[in-house]
Amino acid sequence: MFTNVALRTVLKSSAGVLRDFGCAVKPWTCSSALVAAPGGVSAVAGSFALHPPVRNYARGAKTKKTVPQSQLSDLPPTMLRMDYAAVPLAQTTDDVVKRLLSLELACHSDKLQLKKEQLIAKVQRDESDRSSVEVKVAILTARIRNYQEHLQKHHKDKANKRRMLMAIDTRKKMLKCLRLVRYDAFEKVCEQLGITYTFPPEYYRRVTRRWLAKKALCIKVFKEVQKRKEETQHVLGETAFHSSRSSRLPVRWAVCQFDQEELTTLKDSSAESNSINQNVKPSGDQSTSDFLVCAIGCVCPLALSCYTADKYGENCCLGCVPGGITAMRTHMRLTYGIQGTVCNDALMSCFCGLCELCRMAREIRIRSGEVTQ
Repeated sequence: MFTNVALRTVLKSSAGVLRDFGCAVKPWTCSSALVAAPGGVSAVAGSFALHPPVRNYARGAKTKKTVPQSQLSDLPPTMLRMDYAAVPLAQTTDDVVKRLLSLELACHSDKLQLKKEQLIAKVQRDESDRSSVEVKVAILTARIRNYQEHLQKHHKDKANKRRMLMAIDTRKKMLKCLRLVRYDAFEKVCEQLGITYTFPPEYYRRVTRRWLAKKALCIKVFKEVQKRKEETQHVLGETAFHSSRSSRLPVRWAVCQFDQEELTTLKDSSAESNSINQNVKPSGDQSTSDFLVCAIGCVCPLALSCYTADKYGENCCLGCVPGGITAMRTHMRLTYGIQGTVCNDALMSCFCGLCELCRMAREIRIRSGEVTQ
């Protein structure tokens, strides 16, 4: 017994010395089973197995993840559910029934429905408003926040993540439209619901090295082209300046002489036209011819229409065709530069066709030189 104890002590001290010097100690293996010695002391037949020392390191402190506050945390547990809030009997019942009807024992959907109603009450236009853009934005906001809380716990739920992204995109489109149409309502909605509106990015595409290199090359080419254009314009400007400087006086003198001659010619022609207009008076033949045209139109409008079409250079049967007078009036208006519209031509030809025929006949005779104004 004492022999075994002494042997163990020696082995332990030698293993400690080797470990201090950094030598690797290979554990001994026991080739035979342990033999129980008398007195409760185990005796080993053969070699001994030396187990490596156990090092107990201190564990690092675990940092608790900060979970964002739920949107349903501000709902008091003593508040009644939405279905029983307007029931007068539920207000006067005992505490046990009140607890059963309160939010303390309510499911998540009941709390979420009550939260939606609170958000809707903040932004709705009146009490009966349930379909405006503001109400839809409030409903989508409650739904999006519920999805966010769910994904904090179940981050691998791809289906609900997709639904959340679709709801965010729909709300973004509604806020963009509301911002363009009613800016005051847009500000109120963002303030009451706690929404931070951010403008969309300038580029939606993912930035890559190839795209950046291509963009830098395009900018460099554009700057080079603009530089060459400026140099070309500068050279052309200097050439034109030197050429005009050598011939500046003769050109100006010729232009001034031409302007004076043209001005004199225009004055003479205007004086002659004024004197002719003052001397010319409508003769009796002209007034008589206008009277005959009007008389023919009153007696036989069809004959006057055929006569007008023939004088205008068209087939005389054009006046007999329905809509022919309207077409001829439109063509005449466009040819002579008279203002008007096709709709006006049709209305005048329909409701005042006789007067229009007389006017068209007189206009054709004036343009041909038979009658003076």
